Amino acid sequence: MADREEIVTEQTTVNNGAVTRDRAVTTKDKNYSIAKTAQVVWFVVGVLVFLLVLRMVLSLLGANPANAFADLVYTLSNPFVSPFRGLLQVGTVELGVARFELETLVAVIVYTLIGWGLVKLINLGRRDTVV
Repeated sequence: MADREEIVTEQTTVNNGAVTRDRAVTTKDKNYSIAKTAQVVWFVVGVLVFLLVLRMVLSLLGANPANAFADLVYTLSNPFVSPFRGLLQVGTVELGVARFELETLVAVIVYTLIGWGLVKLINLGRRDTVV
């Protein structure tokens, strides 16, 4: 049996000495809010990972950092990449004007794992049925 909460409302009406009772039963799924919270976490992680991958692609293609779009992407993603700078001995591999930022790749992996862990933690509150 699914974990549902039944909400019963009763209304009693007296009209010219006649008593009328109306009863309504509605169900509310308790797992709905948990599922929506997990979706929000995945959305935020998805936007962050998209931004970091875009940063990697721009730096691999040798995008000009003085360009407004490239500067916006680098500025927005910098706070999420900076904790991983200096983590690896290599860090950035330069191929002419193109750069491969290993710290950005590590950031993508770490933030994806954090998002996965948060969703698993959120889903601990779900009560699904086992068939």
